[in-house]
Amino acid sequence: MPPPPPPATNNASPGRLLRLTLQIYRNQNSSAEDREKFAREYLAKVAALHAKNGIEIYQQVYTPVAYRAVLDEMNRRSNRGWTIDDHDVTVEFYFRSFAELTRVNRDPEFQALQVAEGPYVNLVHTVATLGWVERYVDGGQVVNVAEGKSTYPSWKELGDLSTAFPEPGN
Repeated sequence: MPPPPPPATNNASPGRLLRLTLQIYRNQNSSAEDREKFAREYLAKVAALHAKNGIEIYQQVYTPVAYRAVLDEMNRRSNRGWTIDDHDVTVEFYFRSFAELTRVNRDPEFQALQVAEGPYVNLVHTVATLGWVERYVDGGQVVNVAEGKSTYPSWKELGDLSTAFPEPGN
């Protein structure tokens, strides 16, 4: 399910919504049943911590082998030339400023929860991305467009990373 949009309007700027993704492999030494049990329990706990610290959206996208095989077949049939990513899960964090992400990373409860990931998550070759989201269709309707133009701020404003590294103690 896609994240909810920033304020969907055709008049005002929706502002900047940042997205951090982590594409992760599963730990091959754990069973599918154990990984699912861990994920369901872990996610219930970590979701509350993310919400408490100001993360607007936290979601995971699972891409098991069977789904990747279907995508690979679609790729071949349509002669797209895609490279099919082989990660098992993508974790997505959506937030308005780096302050929310910093609060999560500094939260002692979150730090303790991350320790429990070891038997289930293989962090080797994790791929991370960071960017901003611009949404133009939501619920089948055009959003964030007025008078034929995007209502988002300029790329210069959206690309401002001056708050990415807070001062120690902040």
